[in-house]
Amino acid sequence: MRTRLTIPAHVSLVRFAAAAAAAVALLAGCGSGEEPTQRSAAASSNSASTPEVALASPLPPEASTSPASPKAANGTDLAACKDADCEVEVRPGDRLKIDAKFGLDSITVKSLGRDEIRLALQGSSGGLHVDGRNVSVNSSCTNGRCHDEGEVSLTTERPGRINTIQLRLAEVASDHAILVLLPK
Repeated sequence: MRTRLTIPAHVSLVRFAAAAAAAVALLAGCGSGEEPTQRSAAASSNSASTPEVALASPLPPEASTSPASPKAANGTDLAACKDADCEVEVRPGDRLKIDAKFGLDSITVKSLGRDEIRLALQGSSGGLHVDGRNVSVNSSCTNGRCHDEGEVSLTTERPGRINTIQLRLAEVASDHAILVLLPK
């Protein structure tokens, strides 16, 4: 024989209120600004009952107040540009060595302006074909040896070209830029 227990409604309401108060207190403790230890972070990731706790943790100040700047696909690895297919972060004075098959030996970052980058070019093909802003090119050949020098400016709105290499300025800041090279 089964006996049925009935619980008065006010007892259920009291239990519900106590559970709600405990949940509020638990969540309020998450915003304390303290960083979780590795153990507490691991414990919360293994516990199915507290996924809200991990999500309620505040973000570090730098992550929540400033947008992250784009990162170059090849980072600061300037050697990745040897084949004229790269996206790198550059600074004034950086030199990108380019395979001679492109008729260009190197590209050096001369300067960064407010919205532009100025590049110096070195080659040995006897003629650089350059497109961009403020282009200057000098070529000379003596006894079959050629020397090319030039400069070009790029903006995010105005890409450029050196022989068969397309150049694009993806981003420019006061101390660095993201430069993209693509073989044509």
